[in-house]
Amino acid sequence: MTKKVNIIEALEFYCDNGLEEIISEKPQNYFAQKDVVKKKVIAKTANDFSQKISNSVPEKVEIKTAEKTQISFVKPIFSTSEALSTLAQKSQQNNQDMAIVKKVSEQDSIQNSIQGDQKFISLNEIVAKAKKLAGNSKTLAELRSAIENFDGCNLKKMATNTVFCDGNPNSKMMVIGEAPGNHEDLQGIPFCGDSGKVLDGMFRAINMTRENFYITNVIFWRPPGNRRPTDEELAICRPFVERHIELVNPEVLVLVGATSMTALLGITEPISNIRGKFMDFSPKFLSRTIKTFTVFHPSYLMRQSAKKRLAWIDMLNLEKFLQQF
Repeated sequence: MTKKVNIIEALEFYCDNGLEEIISEKPQNYFAQKDVVKKKVIAKTANDFSQKISNSVPEKVEIKTAEKTQISFVKPIFSTSEALSTLAQKSQQNNQDMAIVKKVSEQDSIQNSIQGDQKFISLNEIVAKAKKLAGNSKTLAELRSAIENFDGCNLKKMATNTVFCDGNPNSKMMVIGEAPGNHEDLQGIPFCGDSGKVLDGMFRAINMTRENFYITNVIFWRPPGNRRPTDEELAICRPFVERHIELVNPEVLVLVGATSMTALLGITEPISNIRGKFMDFSPKFLSRTIKTFTVFHPSYLMRQSAKKRLAWIDMLNLEKFLQQF
């Protein structure tokens, strides 16, 4: 009996120190051996614990203590099973909740798609709306308000300000540029950045300031990255530009840059072939013919200094033309 106890103590020592493998020439079932060792260790520990309790408490209490001790060894097993069962139930419930959320999300996506299709407006409808708003504007103030409240152009959603005009609306000369840049978008004034400084210098060379001319653009909101406006964006803004020209009623239009020239005159030739020439402009929205004069854009002159000589000649020709008014 003493020998068996010593073997159990030795095995218990091995288990406590992680020595759970026995090297042997014969095949060993390690799983079975470990189960036997664990059962013996548990049994011995339970017996020792019960023996200590029996020596310190009455006999009646000893039975209850032994029962409690046995329960303490069994309870973790049932507790783990209950935990696993609870975890499985929660996992199943979570899966069901996720399925419900996914289904609702898909329904919302479909609904939004349907609503998006219902809100889709064709380009022709947008242009027709712009024409109606522009036609109802009887003054420049009303036209500005109509443009500021117009939501048909996507450029407005990304712009800071609507850039409408600057200068003297009673002037005989109306300058029309391409589209606002970064400075223009921030201040809401056309040609107020570096290009604007160059343009102002060009007109000062012929003794003119913004008190002597009126200035605007064919696009009222800054395109992202200062890119060229698309044909759709130009078409949407065109009714407002035409009404703008009609209300100002100038004697000459100075078109600054190729985009402005193409948007109003429909000319696709290089600007170098058109610049410096006076051309008749007889659109349907005007009851008379007015002159147009195309010049290089200031930003182009900033990149191509050699073209400034031609720009200077153009400004001198413009000065001669304006002397008759």
